[in-house]
Amino acid sequence: MSAVSNQVHFGETRLHNLVHDVRSGQQWLWRTVIAMLIGSVLLLVFQFFDLRLFNGVSVWDKPAKFFLSLAVQYATVSWALSLLPHADRISRQTRWAVGIMLFSGWAEMAYIIFRATRGEASHFNAATPFAIMAYGAMGVGALSLTISAGFIGWKIWRKRAGNLWREAAGIGLVVGAVLGTLAGVYMSSQSGHWVGGVQSDAHALRFFSWSTTGGDLRVAHFVGLHAAQFIPLAALSGDRRVVYATAVALVILTAGLFVMGVAGMPLLRA
Repeated sequence: MSAVSNQVHFGETRLHNLVHDVRSGQQWLWRTVIAMLIGSVLLLVFQFFDLRLFNGVSVWDKPAKFFLSLAVQYATVSWALSLLPHADRISRQTRWAVGIMLFSGWAEMAYIIFRATRGEASHFNAATPFAIMAYGAMGVGALSLTISAGFIGWKIWRKRAGNLWREAAGIGLVVGAVLGTLAGVYMSSQSGHWVGGVQSDAHALRFFSWSTTGGDLRVAHFVGLHAAQFIPLAALSGDRRVVYATAVALVILTAGLFVMGVAGMPLLRA
């Protein structure tokens, strides 16, 4: 067997093992991951039939990306839980934390889709008393989701017992929860995620829709939140120093991106 074939086989084995771990970590998280991935694909396809735009992009662009983002987050938590003994995975605390995460995520998606059907903003919408109340509820839901993920990360970190993967998974979820929450709370307290520049996604960075003409508070929020995925990848090195160095680097990077956003500086200028 050639070296290329060996590498392909090795990659397929790693992917198979990852899917197995996500599936075995927590059944409801796994089922939700599948459902949200299907939802994301369906909404991406639906854009070809519903040509309405909002802020220069399809009205279905945001819900499709939120489905994908939540699927990644839930898959990460389920994978992390697979590293724990069965008793810890089914404990009352874990079940409550997972339940809060799932309820918050589905409630948020239901509201985002509702607004998309009407061609209206789900975030930063203060047009009516109901919109203000709903946006506040979304904030509580998002906070509940990140806190629950951070709590699960803390539980995993406490059970690390010299296991590098548990240590990295726990740190990732905790750091991601803290950074994502801090950046998200500040962003939600503003009138919008843009800081200067053209307030439209029409000419923004592809896929992410981050502004290329001014600051965008979503960049720091995204990087901070997805520390939950970046930090465990550092465990592939087999060196816990690399894991902690990656965590520190992500804190610094998120802080730098936050300062850039507040200062009205785009990540990439058009």
